[in-house]
Amino acid sequence: MVFMQPNEVSQRKSHYFIGLVFVAVLMTGCSEQGDAPPGAVAVSIVKLQTSEVRPSREFVARTSASARADVTARIEAEIREVLFAEGARVAQGQVLIRLEDTRASAELRQAEAEMTAARAELDSARRNLQRGEDVAGKGFLSAADLDKLKDRFSAAQSRLQAAEAGIEKARTNLEYAELKAPFDGWVGRLNYDVGAVVGPGAGPITSVLVTDPMYVEFQVNEVDFINFRRGGADSAEAMARSLDLSLRLPDGEPYEQPGALDFADVQTDASTGTVAVRAVFPNPGAVLVPGLYVTLRVAGQSGETRVLVPQVAIQETIEGKFVLLVDEQDRIVQRFIKTGPREGALLAVEAGLEEGNRVVVEGLQKVRAGVAVNPVEKLIDPDTGALAPNNGNSQ
Repeated sequence: MVFMQPNEVSQRKSHYFIGLVFVAVLMTGCSEQGDAPPGAVAVSIVKLQTSEVRPSREFVARTSASARADVTARIEAEIREVLFAEGARVAQGQVLIRLEDTRASAELRQAEAEMTAARAELDSARRNLQRGEDVAGKGFLSAADLDKLKDRFSAAQSRLQAAEAGIEKARTNLEYAELKAPFDGWVGRLNYDVGAVVGPGAGPITSVLVTDPMYVEFQVNEVDFINFRRGGADSAEAMARSLDLSLRLPDGEPYEQPGALDFADVQTDASTGTVAVRAVFPNPGAVLVPGLYVTLRVAGQSGETRVLVPQVAIQETIEGKFVLLVDEQDRIVQRFIKTGPREGALLAVEAGLEEGNRVVVEGLQKVRAGVAVNPVEKLIDPDTGALAPNNGNSQ
């Protein structure tokens, strides 16, 4: 028979008490998590809802300026001043570049001198013709000599007209020494520096672009285009009235401004079997710049009510697409589905799901059909797919 010392008894009682406290804490923690069965896996779920789904298509598109003008030199001269900052907004008529105008000014002065001489010559020829006509009437001047005076007068008139044209040309060339913005817009990169000699063959010195509104260009399959025509949309204006257009930017974020169709080509591209179509979008904040690749969504103005399922919940095998549902007993059920068009971060369901179904969106890799779970309802942003706690509802 083994007897324990009083200290050993006290230590064992102390250990037994600590163990009871630890078990109680564990039981308390379990009770705070809910009524989930032992071993249940925590998963996040979204309760499916219905929404109007309009027929839509997405296209890869590219932005382009709604107007563009290259600023080039019309006379050969040296760049004297650059009066703009690259990438800045400019106003119509604003002077962007000044060229050396010494030559143009000299040509204008020369043309003015030639015109003064031509006027003097014309005045002299007119007076001589008048005197000749007077004396010819009295028989003191032959007809041949009178004809010579008339020819000199006509020649003087022609030289004056040529001098006046020279004046106009010289003044125009002097005006060309100042290169101005053709319209309100944004000025691009400077291709030549101060001191460079430019001329008509030197190419653009810079460019001015209009980016508000912004064009978005894309290609439509010829079959779809014919269907629009058959539906009565015989022009871009008619198509614009029946469609809603929106953009998704390269970073995945939606563009806030809606657009409209602006132009549809009257012929197809024989090499691709597509029709060039152009949309126009307001761009007051200059968020869009020319050359961006964007996703253009074209949707009809009416549709049907469909169940929407988060794209993140969908898995796929060789048998097809499926989701994992949580049934009334909080167990996982696998359900094969058929999906339709995309609506932001959601997909329209054509078959397999109903409104109110609870679909697993987080914890998919931890469960399989028949497994008991502890579902936690989340809310999903229909545009971005971001999940957030549903503080208003509990499972």
